[in-house]
Amino acid sequence: MKKGEIIYCLDESVYSDHISKRKSYTIKDTKPDQIRIVNNSQKLVWLPNPCFTNAKIPEIIEIKIDDEITDSQNDCIEVTIEFSDGEKRWVTFATVNWLKGKINEHKNYLSGNGLIFVEELSETSINRTIIELDKQNELLHVSNNC
Repeated sequence: MKKGEIIYCLDESVYSDHISKRKSYTIKDTKPDQIRIVNNSQKLVWLPNPCFTNAKIPEIIEIKIDDEITDSQNDCIEVTIEFSDGEKRWVTFATVNWLKGKINEHKNYLSGNGLIFVEELSETSINRTIIELDKQNELLHVSNNC
């Protein structure tokens, strides 16, 4: 990354007061492991290189709850996430109560990729969780390709 280049935020991480995922920034200065940009508050800041990429990042265009939520306190559903580049990914959301019931009912463990446990299932909690995982650059790691 060089001075004057346009870069895109890849990971807000602990810097959400300064940067926003997918937003573009212009590099004002560089160090071996950091870059200096004008942040969201129009202040110059140094931030770690891994928070940025040279490529524009596809946006989430749809979060689709594939199953009906029948019990917000004790249920398991699938959710599909679609990105602006056409990629689709899916995750399974389950409540902690659902997990407890399955472990007691079948075996002493439950394993699987793309499992996200929440206290309560609702459209709001699902959307909030997906957006937070995305901001932390964890969504692609916890979700599966369709």
